[in-house]
Amino acid sequence: MSASDTVVAFILAIVRLCADDHDFVDAHGGVVSAGNLRAAWAGYFGFMPHYGIDLETIVSDGEQCGVFGWAWGGLNADNADVKSWRRPCAWRARVRDGRIRLWQVYVDTKAVFDLL
Repeated sequence: MSASDTVVAFILAIVRLCADDHDFVDAHGGVVSAGNLRAAWAGYFGFMPHYGIDLETIVSDGEQCGVFGWAWGGLNADNADVKSWRRPCAWRARVRDGRIRLWQVYVDTKAVFDLL
């Protein structure tokens, strides 16, 4: 499987886990609805070919979860260490009927924009 095939499979897996009325809220308050999710993730991975999260703590209260850890990435498709960053990050998820209704990101994106 090629790298692009792997990324597409990952994006499709994310989309399958999301509710039909899913909202993704980015660190700046922008909202992406379920209908635009696949294109949004494809665009993000095109911009940030090396991206990942390291989860340290997950707390849950019924349908809501708080997730805490690190987000990291690199802007160079050929070398993950070139123009790379790592930031503490938090995410909020709301789950209903086994599908993600809300995924919200809390992170200071200055380090990423400084690389541009």
